Amino acid sequence: MTTDADRIAALEGRVEALSATIKTVLTTLVLRGLLTKPAVDAILREAETLAPVPAARAEIETVRHDLPGVLRAAMGPAPDPDDHDH
Repeated sequence: MTTDADRIAALEGRVEALSATIKTVLTTLVLRGLLTKPAVDAILREAETLAPVPAARAEIETVRHDLPGVLRAAMGPAPDPDDHDH
C-alpha cells in the first residue's frame, strides 16, 4: 500500500528530476550557442507567468539561481591564471 509519505517522496523526486533536466537542457543550449543567457532569462520569466502555484514559481526561481553554477561546471575547470601554456 502506498502511503501519503511515499507519494510525497515520489513527487519530490519528480520535481528534482525535472529541475535537473531543465538545467541541463538550458545549459547545453547555451554552451552550443543556440540560446543566450538573456534568452534563458526570458524563458524563465515566461514560465513564471504560466506557473499556476507559488511552489512552481519558487522552483523556477531555483532553476534561475542554480543555472550559473551549472553552466560554470559544464564548462570545465576555470582557467588557471598561472598557466601560460609553457
